[in-house]
Amino acid sequence: MLTIPSETGQEQGSPTLSDERLIIGNPVLLIIDMQHDFLDLTGPFYRAGADQIIDPTAKLIAEFRALNLPILFTREVHRQGRVDAGLEADPIYGVAVHTVEGTRGVEIIDELAPRPGEMVVDKRRYNCFLGTELELLLHSLNINTIIICGVTSDVCVHWTAGEAFQRDFHVRVVEDCTAGNNHEASLLLIRSLCSAGRQILHAEMIHAVRAHCRTE
Repeated sequence: MLTIPSETGQEQGSPTLSDERLIIGNPVLLIIDMQHDFLDLTGPFYRAGADQIIDPTAKLIAEFRALNLPILFTREVHRQGRVDAGLEADPIYGVAVHTVEGTRGVEIIDELAPRPGEMVVDKRRYNCFLGTELELLLHSLNINTIIICGVTSDVCVHWTAGEAFQRDFHVRVVEDCTAGNNHEASLLLIRSLCSAGRQILHAEMIHAVRAHCRTE
């Protein structure tokens, strides 16, 4: 059946994800690659709109901390010489050098930096599951719902959301806490796959997390 986006961002003819189903079971907040090379306006790999999602992401992080809910951070990290970058290092793809070990660009920005004891997963590829301990941590935390923020909506967020869904996690991408160069096109696909066509924003996710904790 053809689904057509409405003016509200939801697809006409598709089921609606209710507020009560935004969080199912145990949630985790997954903050993807909020690093200087992606967020700094003068950085080598700045993603469109990335600087604008810092404030809403910080509010969501603060809420999870206040409620003592788990947060996981990821960083894209590459060795000097790009030996682990795969096809990204092939000149035909035109991918600028970024997030190299030992540089400022690889670090998570101060406004969103993990606190001592919060977990950080380093990765070499777009998909946060590929070659990392992410799934082991999720299972150790008994996670059912992964709430995703970060960059970029059309690359690492996109690949990770799809992979998480395939691994039978409920996935909620917070749309005003992610950004990218092909942002709207990617969100349309993620929305259709992960949230029954529903657009999810940080304010309603905060409300959902609070309501979830009251009922636990």
